[in-house]
Amino acid sequence: KREGEHWYIIFITEVDPKPLPPSEEAIGIDLGTNPHFLVTSEGEMVEAPRHFQKAEEKLAKAQRELSRKKKGKSGRKKARLKVAKLHRKIANQRRDFHHKVARKLVNRYGTIVHEDLNILALSRSYVAKGIHDAGWAAFLQILAYKAEEAGRRVIKVDPKYTSQDCPVCGHREKKPLWVRAYTCPQCGALLHRDVAAAQNILARAWTGPSGETPRAFPQGNTPRSPGL
Repeated sequence: KREGEHWYIIFITEVDPKPLPPSEEAIGIDLGTNPHFLVTSEGEMVEAPRHFQKAEEKLAKAQRELSRKKKGKSGRKKARLKVAKLHRKIANQRRDFHHKVARKLVNRYGTIVHEDLNILALSRSYVAKGIHDAGWAAFLQILAYKAEEAGRRVIKVDPKYTSQDCPVCGHREKKPLWVRAYTCPQCGALLHRDVAAAQNILARAWTGPSGETPRAFPQGNTPRSPGL
């Protein structure tokens, strides 16, 4: 396989699973783009690294230089390789970030719950750029195979109303996206909106021994960051 000036040899082989010690802990995760890549039902937040956004200006400059080079000239090949190198760096940074976050989740929790998102459809919406930069699809794929190898469970749940329902009493309150605090007019619960969503995500797949639902984040408490 060739990427720019780099060649890679790819081997496909079967390996034995390496299960981790059993864990009864479960976590819900709510994926985002900015400012957080991921927020958990325990209130932990992982900042979005925004690799593409940070390199966008440098990449645009390199692409402008490429467009000015004439085809067939040695300078054009050099400019093309420079653009490819920047794209490869962004992809490698994103992949490394995904592996590290997924590994920490799998090491800590026996069950990880996330929304069953239609990422293809979302990637055609107004949030497309942020989703591509975050790399949700690649992250969930990495999370799934790491969990399977470790003997963990990954559960997908219906994403409808996860950011509108109160995780304490179940009241549904439609709010614009720019509102980041969830205040329930029914029971008075006050949570960060993404934490509330993550708790709802977890509750939809909860399999506690007594069928109990996870406790809500204490009213008025500030979620921890970065946590993972």
